[in-house]
Amino acid sequence: MHEKSLTTLEYPKILQRLAREAAFSASKELALALLPADRPDDVRRRLALTTEARRLLDVRPDAGVRGARDVRPHAAAALRGTTLSPTELREVHGTMKSSGYVGRLIQRAEGNYPLLKELAVDLPMRPRLEGRIEESISDDGAVLDSASATLRKLRADIRAAQQRLQERLQTLVSEFRTALQEPIITMRSDRYVLPVRAEARSQVRGIVHDQSGSGATIFVEPLVIVEMNNKLRQLQLDEREEIERILQELSALVAEDAPHVTLAVELLAEIDLQLAKAHYAAETRASEPQITTDGRLRLIQARHPLLSGRVVPIDFHLGDAFSMVVITGPNTGGKTVALKTVGLLALMAQAGLHIPAADGSVMPVYDAVYADIGDEQSIEQSLSTFSSHLSRIIDILRQARTGSLVLLDELGAGTDPSEGSALARAILTDLLDRRVATVATTHYSELKAFAHERPEVANASVEFNVETLSPTYRLSIGVPGRSNALAIAARLGLPEGIITRAREFLGSAGVEMESLLEGLRDDRQAAADERYHLSMERAEAEYQRRELEHERARLDEERADILNEARTQARRELETLQAELARIRVGMNRTERPKEDLDALRARARALEEHAAPVPLPKRRERRARPEADEPLAGPLTVGDTVRIRTVNQRGELVSLSDRGEAEVQLGALKMRVAVDDLERLSRRQARAPEAPAISLPPLADRPTPDVQLDLRGWRVEDVIPEVDRYLNDAYMAGMPFVRILHGKGTGALRQAVRQELSHHPLVKTFASATPPEGGDGVTVATLAG
Repeated sequence: MHEKSLTTLEYPKILQRLAREAAFSASKELALALLPADRPDDVRRRLALTTEARRLLDVRPDAGVRGARDVRPHAAAALRGTTLSPTELREVHGTMKSSGYVGRLIQRAEGNYPLLKELAVDLPMRPRLEGRIEESISDDGAVLDSASATLRKLRADIRAAQQRLQERLQTLVSEFRTALQEPIITMRSDRYVLPVRAEARSQVRGIVHDQSGSGATIFVEPLVIVEMNNKLRQLQLDEREEIERILQELSALVAEDAPHVTLAVELLAEIDLQLAKAHYAAETRASEPQITTDGRLRLIQARHPLLSGRVVPIDFHLGDAFSMVVITGPNTGGKTVALKTVGLLALMAQAGLHIPAADGSVMPVYDAVYADIGDEQSIEQSLSTFSSHLSRIIDILRQARTGSLVLLDELGAGTDPSEGSALARAILTDLLDRRVATVATTHYSELKAFAHERPEVANASVEFNVETLSPTYRLSIGVPGRSNALAIAARLGLPEGIITRAREFLGSAGVEMESLLEGLRDDRQAAADERYHLSMERAEAEYQRRELEHERARLDEERADILNEARTQARRELETLQAELARIRVGMNRTERPKEDLDALRARARALEEHAAPVPLPKRRERRARPEADEPLAGPLTVGDTVRIRTVNQRGELVSLSDRGEAEVQLGALKMRVAVDDLERLSRRQARAPEAPAISLPPLADRPTPDVQLDLRGWRVEDVIPEVDRYLNDAYMAGMPFVRILHGKGTGALRQAVRQELSHHPLVKTFASATPPEGGDGVTVATLAG
């Protein structure tokens, strides 16, 4: 990349802001040294790393390198045999701990981060080095007692020696109180001494270590504690030697793992750089551009990242229908800002930084970006002469080629307008012939005409509000700008005569050019209005379509509800008809009915069969005469006896007897409740005899035909079971295919008792809750065994 152009476009300022987001010095160095790549694959990889880092921060905002430091100098010093200080060792420990933390965080993070995981997989973890430093050095850099057994013992001995020495000195303070300046114990030259008054020196025998500035106080080490001081001092020297040995041992471990320590710093710096890029992208509300190889550049709502306050975004495109854009417009209107925005965003994208533009922006990969921008709006606030401009342009023309981007500000300015415009046109023609992507700003009308004549060149302009005499900073591609000098002069009150004379001096060509520009602007505004109206009509059509879809969905839902209600009503009527048919079948089987009653029942059955599917009636069972040999046994009935039910001439086992004169008899799968008087006890021989082939129905005058529904609401649980059993027996004997038991919802106790009984009742095939329209969980529908 062209170094001068990088500075001109303020790219180093972007790097400085990026470096502020980095966590430690190694990653800051990488940020400040970040240069744009010139290969599409490298650019895509860099952008993808930034995108992955942003996704990682979305799910793990705490992601970071934490206590990492650039400890590469420490590792190099350890390799040279230098003993590292406790603080340096602690920094090595923090860096290696961060390496393990970041590696685990990225590998275990939810989401897809292939490039970050590719970096993190090589992060070294040295648990032996981490553990040894952690048990030896505290967070504040002190060597811990746990560093070695010898150090622990030495420090215990030192504390004991200090305790004994303090106790002896306290005794001496009391003994020599009148000779002391103050009753305190102090230290001189790392030895404990007493502050003795000079005139009482002879009262305290010992070694003089120091005296006060006034000479009034002498610091004496009493002879009686010299040996104790000597022992304490020796222990302290031994402690110092042991600490030095421990630091040398730990430094040797760092030297042994120096390659891993260096690799950890480099990989952590690279990962932290990606996190810094992600933080900066979030701060600037940036997005990842699409990278193309066909030279197309398309910026949507792009903003200059160094501008603050209210920034007017621009839309800009280049490289599809045209490879050169000439921007015209008034001074301070935003031409230079637009030029710098295009160049700076190209550099940022190729460096792997997301750009402050909307999603859908497209950027090519340029082999170099060249810029000549030097006027009162430049960062340095310096005025460029024509010569310096031309020198830079000559350097750019010498290096630019197909695949480069050239940015030229106020091309041809600073000299005679005729010669300047001719020179500018020649330079643009040369770049156009060499197919170099170019963006230039100018005030020359001749360059507006040049851009209008060449299909490979597009005019663009920054708008100016003549009413408010201020720029709008909006960039329009396809329409050349106006100088607005005459309009501004008229707005400010310059006499009309002078304005008219100026137009005459401008000449017919100038007037025609201004009229052409005005016409183009009007046509563009008309096209924009037409697009707006079309978009409004399209939005209205889309709204009507959605309303019709909602109406159709509503009608479909109503139709489904009506059909469901009709089906439910039909199902209820069918159940009623089936129950009525069952009653008719029972009535037709009664032998006691008169002939006219039977005829009436048959007629009703035929009428009902016209509205429901025919239900076959059960064959009438003839009652067998009781075998003469079956004589009843005398004696009371007991549970377990084999008995015969007289009314149906069937044998079964007596299951239970009640106090109300009723009994339950098991007839195969059928359990019947009958009167005790209707039973007779059989002998064993009679029990083994062949059973009567069929059950003849009892006279139904004594047993009413059951309803299709049993209402148990308000019943107690203990009374429900016998009633349900009796109802099921009657329904089964009546030939009913199913029954409905209404128990209500309430606390659910009644429903649970009913369903518990149904679950093991031999006459019940299946049972389930009724449909919601028919009562839901408050009704249980039981299908009887066939």
